[in-house]
Amino acid sequence: MSKVLRGFLTFVLFAVVSVLMLLLVSLLTGGALPAGVAVLIGLLLGGGYGLQAGVLGSYDLDARQGWLELLVDATWSLPNTLFGFVFGNLIYPWFGDLSRKDSEGGGWVVYKASGTGTGFGHDVLQTLGTVNLGGAGNHEKVHVLQARILGPLYLPFVALSYVLTFTLQVLWTVTVGGLLKLLGAREKPYFRPPDRSAVSGFFGWIYYATPIELWAYSTEHHPA
Repeated sequence: MSKVLRGFLTFVLFAVVSVLMLLLVSLLTGGALPAGVAVLIGLLLGGGYGLQAGVLGSYDLDARQGWLELLVDATWSLPNTLFGFVFGNLIYPWFGDLSRKDSEGGGWVVYKASGTGTGFGHDVLQTLGTVNLGGAGNHEKVHVLQARILGPLYLPFVALSYVLTFTLQVLWTVTVGGLLKLLGAREKPYFRPPDRSAVSGFFGWIYYATPIELWAYSTEHHPA
């Protein structure tokens, strides 16, 4: 199959399947999502992501895995895909450029950080749905897999996880941790993440202790 045909199929399938899925949501919710709005969102966002992924050759439609990834991203994991398409494309262009090399056949859309150095996009990577900044790293692909497994539960689960870890961090810091710091028994009043965490300090533990990050760090791949 030619690259042009793969790209065209990616665009058309994503637009059509997204519309059908959102119309199903409209039907199941008794019109809470109006049919016209469902069609509009499906065409603009689903079609927009399909066009972007098609141009970059994100899905290898010469392989069964590519078809499976596309169908999951357009159905069960559609909320994650559209979330990543909207917010990833709002945020990541400030830090990098779209990379066909890193996107092609990978089942996702990748922005590579501009220039060299450290920080967001270089040694701090991020993935929203199927839109990524910085490349695969050690475990960014795990986040894509998590979204595909959990589907519509993924975003609420992540949000609730951060609320929980933030609450625990604050409560510990202003009570036991703060007291132990005053008594000289602790260097810092807050929980600290391990050195391998991409985020350090007070917010580092909030990030690292979420189930999705514990899962990702425990199963990440380290290149030889």
